[in-house]
Amino acid sequence: MRRLGAKGLDEPVPGFGARARTKRERWRRKDSLAHIVAWKEHVLRTLRRALSHKERFDEEMRGKSVDAQNRILYLRWRRRPARDVVAYHRSVQRAIRKAMRALPPVYYAKRFSSLWPYDLAGHSTWHREHHLENE
Repeated sequence: MRRLGAKGLDEPVPGFGARARTKRERWRRKDSLAHIVAWKEHVLRTLRRALSHKERFDEEMRGKSVDAQNRILYLRWRRRPARDVVAYHRSVQRAIRKAMRALPPVYYAKRFSSLWPYDLAGHSTWHREHHLENE
């Protein structure tokens, strides 16, 4: 992100969000970053629930298809400056680290699925490689 800077984060990402987009949507790299962080934030809520916090999931997203959820995320972040998205990213990353450190080792011994923790690692890496580093 440092290499891209605010100007680079404002560049378009061809093809990103194609299934969720309307003709008026023009996804930028900052929109891709907001998408990545929003899904990480979902995992954060799951981690906090494991710590017995009464963390509620995003009611606007509940019951929606992934494409519809991605559209909601795009609409939430599209008019915000890149610096807001970067600040959002940093705050979610700090909260994830704190939540993960607070969980006991037995939590990590469970195997939730072969993809876990997909939204923290694989999903983020794929989008970063394809939409943020793809120049």
